[in-house]
Amino acid sequence: MANEQHTRSASVRPRAEHDRSAPHGDPRDVLARLTRGTDRAGRVTHTEHLPPRNGRHAHWPDRIRPEVIEAVRRTGIERPWEHQARAAAHALDGDSVIIATGTASGKSLSYLVPVLSTLLDGSEAPNGRGATALYLAPTKALAADQRRAVAGLAAPLGTAVRPAVFDGDTPVEEREWVRLYANYVLTNPDMLHRSLLPGHARWSSFLRALRYVVIDECHTYRGVFGSHVAQVLRRLRRVCARYGAEPVFLLASATAAAPGEGAARLTGIRPVEITEDTSPRGETVFALWEPPLTEYEGERGAPVRRTATAEAAELLTDLALDGVRTVAFVRSRRGAELISLIAQDRLAGIPAPRIPGAHPDTAPPPGPPPAPDPWAAHEADVIPPTGTAPDAGEGPGAVADPGRGVRPSTGIEPDTGARPDTGVGPDTGAKPGKGVGPDPSVTADTGVLTDVGVTTDTGVGSGSRAEPGTGVGSEGAPRAGAMGPDLAGRGLPEGTVPRAGRRGGLSSRIAAYRGGYLPEERRALERALHSGELLGLAATNALELGIDISGLDAVLITGYPGTRASLWQQAGRAGRAGQGALVVLIARDEPLDTYLVHHPESIFATPVESTVLDPHNPYVLAPHLCAAAAEIPLTEADFDLFGPETGSLLRKLEERKLLRRRSTGWHWTRKERAADLTDIRGSGGRPVQVVEADTGRLLGTVDAAAAHTTVHEGAVHLHQGRTYVVRQLDLEDSAALVEEASPPWTTMARDTTSLAVLDTEAEVAWGQARLCFGSVEVTNQVVSYLRRRLITGEVLGESKLDLPPRTLRTRAVWWTVTEDQLDAARITPEILAGSLHAAEHAAIGILPLFATCDRWDIGGVSIALHPDTLLPTVFVYDGQPGGAGFAERAFHTARAWLTATRDAIAACECEAGCPSCIQSPKCGNANDPLHKRGAVRLLTELLRSAE
Repeated sequence: MANEQHTRSASVRPRAEHDRSAPHGDPRDVLARLTRGTDRAGRVTHTEHLPPRNGRHAHWPDRIRPEVIEAVRRTGIERPWEHQARAAAHALDGDSVIIATGTASGKSLSYLVPVLSTLLDGSEAPNGRGATALYLAPTKALAADQRRAVAGLAAPLGTAVRPAVFDGDTPVEEREWVRLYANYVLTNPDMLHRSLLPGHARWSSFLRALRYVVIDECHTYRGVFGSHVAQVLRRLRRVCARYGAEPVFLLASATAAAPGEGAARLTGIRPVEITEDTSPRGETVFALWEPPLTEYEGERGAPVRRTATAEAAELLTDLALDGVRTVAFVRSRRGAELISLIAQDRLAGIPAPRIPGAHPDTAPPPGPPPAPDPWAAHEADVIPPTGTAPDAGEGPGAVADPGRGVRPSTGIEPDTGARPDTGVGPDTGAKPGKGVGPDPSVTADTGVLTDVGVTTDTGVGSGSRAEPGTGVGSEGAPRAGAMGPDLAGRGLPEGTVPRAGRRGGLSSRIAAYRGGYLPEERRALERALHSGELLGLAATNALELGIDISGLDAVLITGYPGTRASLWQQAGRAGRAGQGALVVLIARDEPLDTYLVHHPESIFATPVESTVLDPHNPYVLAPHLCAAAAEIPLTEADFDLFGPETGSLLRKLEERKLLRRRSTGWHWTRKERAADLTDIRGSGGRPVQVVEADTGRLLGTVDAAAAHTTVHEGAVHLHQGRTYVVRQLDLEDSAALVEEASPPWTTMARDTTSLAVLDTEAEVAWGQARLCFGSVEVTNQVVSYLRRRLITGEVLGESKLDLPPRTLRTRAVWWTVTEDQLDAARITPEILAGSLHAAEHAAIGILPLFATCDRWDIGGVSIALHPDTLLPTVFVYDGQPGGAGFAERAFHTARAWLTATRDAIAACECEAGCPSCIQSPKCGNANDPLHKRGAVRLLTELLRSAE
């Protein structure tokens, strides 16, 4: 193991009482057993030892009701940590507060104690509800978990505290009781946007008494989704003011850079920052793990590493055999199911843990598909058809037909490209991303420099949060693994662990956990993990967000989760009882992961990112102004609340007949609900239903924008382990008719893409080069699809499609180089397109290190002679209409960003380019042309000019 060192980190571990029945060992010993043998040891590129830390206690503020302090003592907590006491004091003083401390540092108690004390005071009012509190969670699972926590903590207080969940699962008959009697309502931003604010008159007694708004896991509100939530919160403040309330905002966040600034952008109120973590933690051993190269070859003969999914399944098996209680985090739902199934197969028939460190040599194929999912109608339903074994990954990419001006859209394997799971249900489900539309004048991604020599990477894949009807298209693959309807299983037998192995032995102690499960299934899994009944769990980030699990000994992180905040959030799930813990980050075969495992300082010596969101994005703001006007007519007094663009946008909304100005202000006069103008998670309009043609059975839904590339006529569609072929895509009725079949091929959509510069808002001279930021228009059209043989990826044929173009107006960062700079970098015309294309790929892959985005949130275009700049140009753009702030962040950090990009390419051990450096999982032109050495020389010359 290389580069061992000892450092101090702000990451912490929870204090919950550990279940002694779960065996665990010193994390150093556990890692040593995992790395026995030269092959395994060579996979660890770095080990970081985070030393234990003592906690510092304080006393609760005197103003906290003694009944509440006694209730806390009954849970075994005699005194709070210093940061908890400080947060409670500020809350009681009426100061909005953001608590940005490590995982399991007691953030929940920090806001619960002052809230419960205030609610207890309010219960003495004549109506019994003199004070209320609103709790907002990004997921249903977290809200339900918090309701149980509040109910348990407040049980000694009797009926003075009445918590209730109000979300899409709340029965109609219960909703009236919640409105009239609950004083602690737990919901999500979606229900606030669609139900509570439009119906504020029915909530008047609750809103009039609103004292606190708790925003949990606020670091998750970023990008376009975060921008929407920011406007929803401004609407909430405005409605509260109507009823004479001015609630205090209490925000809980993972550690973040400038958390106060991010919270101010989110709420419009500058809060007090509490960032010093005074809770104790045990020792953590954090290993960076790079899977080995295989004998397989990828696109253009590039070397291929073993997938992170297969590696995680093997390590989870070994840890279970060793009796180490483990969670393996994976980005996609399909990946979570696969890791669980592979580990279950390996452990079937093993009655008890074997010798520590023993593991099978190979992974048998996964077992039968998991049970259908009842929430499919609200989630994306496409699993891009790989046709490969779980650890084989994708086959070689198809070569685009030279000169045709089109490029294929690649699918994703379980551990690459899939968007993070949200763990939410119908009213909060994150949807797949958008598509953009075409410019027939440009040849896109043929790998050959034809008329203008363009290569493109259009951005957003599944789960991206964009505005309705827009976004980036063909290269963004829909989120893997959403499942179809389920009519059974609503009553779980007592003692049953859902989704656990059914083959006997240790397999029964391994399960998967992801969004989309029935609520009772999730609860049963959480209880089984908490109690020690489960030894291993493969989970999406539905389990990342604050759900109370304790006693874990190890965490496997299958691929960098996109941000350092999420990385430490997931890592913090280990050692939640103060004992030592092991964390292993397993790199995917792509530039950012490879860069991180070979540059550990980017993880351990770099602060977490600041949250990026832009609430003043006009594409975000406009529909919220309509919603606000429908709630209460808008006046000029509201301009400061909603931002400087408000006045001009109101005039445009008047012109579009969406609002009408009268003497009392701007009014919404239409019959439609104004709140329906936007989906705050950016679903992109009416989903396309995937229907079995012969039976009429609904298999699930696909986002409208993603439908062009995933359920076009002839597309192979994988669902629940079964293969279907799309017979017809009806865009007018938003339906895709499919029939079950087993063709020996997969399909890849091909599209044309162009980009036009609309406005240059900022420009910096780097010598002769120019770095620019501004508005662009990206146009895309799916024109055909390829049939590729399973496993080998051999192209069997191409079929034409007739689908309409789509257009996206967004923000981009771009840089140009001159002919003299190309000569200095020894970039000849023959390698120019490949050098630009390779630099673009790597820059997209590395940008998430500098902006809180995922590579599927952004897109790119490289062109040897752009008609607007008249120079060789590389563009990287936001995949959401109006932008999401990522390109702007790239512009402001360009020198560091492009330096890291160059270093990542140069450090890769491959000869001519591979997925770890310049190949992209979403490149539609089959990663051709690419020139690795040319990209390094080009970026070096560009950066030399920037000095």
